[in-house]
Amino acid sequence: GKQWYQRRVRGMTQVEILDDETFLGAEHCHNLFVCVKVVEEDRKMLPFAGLYHLGENVNVFREGSLVLQNPSGAPSLVHKTILYGSASGAIGIIGCIEKDLFDLLHQIQESLASVVTSIGCIPHARWREFQNDLQKAPSMGFIDGDLIEKFLDLPRTEMAKICTEVYYDFDGTGMKRQGTVDDMIKLIEDLARIH
Repeated sequence: GKQWYQRRVRGMTQVEILDDETFLGAEHCHNLFVCVKVVEEDRKMLPFAGLYHLGENVNVFREGSLVLQNPSGAPSLVHKTILYGSASGAIGIIGCIEKDLFDLLHQIQESLASVVTSIGCIPHARWREFQNDLQKAPSMGFIDGDLIEKFLDLPRTEMAKICTEVYYDFDGTGMKRQGTVDDMIKLIEDLARIH
């Protein structure tokens, strides 16, 4: 387990325990990663569940929030938030979400990455690619909240194109249905309220 881990990440700058089996880490090449404890027979391993190039040298994690949690009393979309601070002075937030919401946002993220032009015309997947002196791997297990919020800046016709393939339990009834532009706007605005 230890040798497997050392081959992929060196120079850790911070770690946060998310729960008994899940750990969030930051390393010196401005990447974040999530490991999940796996026990097979007598071996304990920490395989990656998430990889993400943040572009900031994170030097502190703290559980918490920058805003009042759930002021409306509505059910929360994010069940745990971790604040981070970086050596350059940046402050950010990492939120833990359920798999269904992750799947929806990942689909939206993929659609937006093909529509939104980034600064410097660097493809989104390349910018967020986990890369250090030991390996290069595609981003996984993380959603880019900055990119998701760019949905709100699109013309309504572009929003509608992205929503054509979106199915989610927007009403909280346990039944998935096709999303509308207004559903997506409300969802993204609700998520944006956590920062």
